[in-house]
Amino acid sequence: MNPSPWKGGALIGGFVALLLGFAAAPSDAAPAPSTAWSWRPLGAEASPAPAPNDTILVTATQPYLGIAGQGRGYVYLAPGHATLVNPILVVEGFDIDNTMGWNELYALLDQQSLIEDARARGYDAVVLDFQDATDYIQRNGFVFTALLGEVESRIAPGQTIAVVGASMGGLVARYGLAWLETQGFPHRVRTFLSYDAPMRGANIPLGLQYWVDFFSGQSADAAYFRDRLNTPAARQMLVYHFTKPATSTPAADPLRAGLVADLAAVGDYPTHLRRVAFSNGSGSALDQGYGAGAQLIAYTYSNFIVGIVGNVWAVPAAGADTVFDGRIRITFVSDTKQTVIVNGTLPYDSAPGGWRASLAQLDTTQAPYGDIVALHPAHCFVPTVSALDLPTSNLFLNVAGTPNAVSQTPFHAIYWAPTNEEHVNISAQEAQWVLDEIGHPVVAVSGPFQAASSHVAFLGAAPNPGTGAMRLTFAATGDGDTDVRVIALGGRIVRTLRAAPGAGTRTLVWDGLDDRGSRVPAGLYFVRVAQGGAVANGRVVRVE
Repeated sequence: MNPSPWKGGALIGGFVALLLGFAAAPSDAAPAPSTAWSWRPLGAEASPAPAPNDTILVTATQPYLGIAGQGRGYVYLAPGHATLVNPILVVEGFDIDNTMGWNELYALLDQQSLIEDARARGYDAVVLDFQDATDYIQRNGFVFTALLGEVESRIAPGQTIAVVGASMGGLVARYGLAWLETQGFPHRVRTFLSYDAPMRGANIPLGLQYWVDFFSGQSADAAYFRDRLNTPAARQMLVYHFTKPATSTPAADPLRAGLVADLAAVGDYPTHLRRVAFSNGSGSALDQGYGAGAQLIAYTYSNFIVGIVGNVWAVPAAGADTVFDGRIRITFVSDTKQTVIVNGTLPYDSAPGGWRASLAQLDTTQAPYGDIVALHPAHCFVPTVSALDLPTSNLFLNVAGTPNAVSQTPFHAIYWAPTNEEHVNISAQEAQWVLDEIGHPVVAVSGPFQAASSHVAFLGAAPNPGTGAMRLTFAATGDGDTDVRVIALGGRIVRTLRAAPGAGTRTLVWDGLDDRGSRVPAGLYFVRVAQGGAVANGRVVRVE
């Protein structure tokens, strides 16, 4: 009998692979592409995609810590375009082993036929694939700015660009755009769309992190994935990071504080564009189906030769509790134990947010001894309040019930899911919102990138979607009356609101009634803002 219970690394290789999003494979097989840190939903399998029209190789002109990052931009033109005309620049997320290529990225973008619908509307896609997506976010931020400059050099002088950053890509684009503005370098980005990005941090249950670390001495596979948690980008994003030795008061890795400081140094967010945030998490404070401190994984096995324990609990809310209890006993050989008790934590694992099914994946792993049981299927990966960058420590904030929540964020518009969804899932409704936002006109904001002919701008509605009153925010540069109309899909004007003469940013409240005092039905409505001869348009959604 093999004296080690981790025969061939099968348990650790299979579990850690699944925990971090890999398909289960024998320990001597090449790992499959990751999904847990990248933005690939579990059902989005890579398949042969239409070939890109071009590939732009880029090296950052600005190094970070003395090293310049690299990447490639896959160009996928709209029908009838021979070159870039109306680009959307999409920034990839955390690709844990850098195996994602065009096929995988296309599969992600074509959820709900999003990329093909965008192309049908005349948009060209440029998708940034980092040479090392686990590298420092700042370093890859300069890869993004290099690609942005190349794209701008290929389009007409007056053409603007929409930038979409999914998952970690939202942080990368945020830093890169803010750095450009701080340095005085012009850009032509009209809209920055952050899709379930961990603006205030991401979460992998601390107990699972200690699980990986505890068993890493028994398996090269476990050690590899423990090392992936120690990559710069992972350390910059995780709100709690395991330590050696374990500490009772968990915190983020020091690299996270460095990222936050660097963001503050460049103004935190770009200002010369429209900013939009999407969350796959519930906006109504729905949890993940369990409470703080709940046991997530139950795994025990014992016979005369072998004893194995690998139990995991969600982090507690403030009080002290166990998050990991592990043991490897081999009779007459060794007996290794570790118990990790923490206190003062926020309940990240059960919080509203885009989720990962790490626990259910572990449950399907065939262990060489006993049975690993997941007591709950998923954990919060990107909290709702993180994706929307709401300045609160209340992970269970009822965003939908917070009046004018968007005004508390750095964004002009925010969107959230009705229930917690898989991280970077794109539903039919979300696909429509993305298409609406990438086509949003240039907004009247401070800076040199405002269109000279634009005197009004619709800056967003909150809550949107909403059931009751909506706050419609707009900007006007002229001195005349501003007319705000709500228009049904068929073109009928259902409500007219008027603001007093004057320039500046203002808000009017639409109570959900038409001009006759009747409540309008649920659905999509257009908002038209007009002052003098200038017009700006937007969209709002009313729900039951």
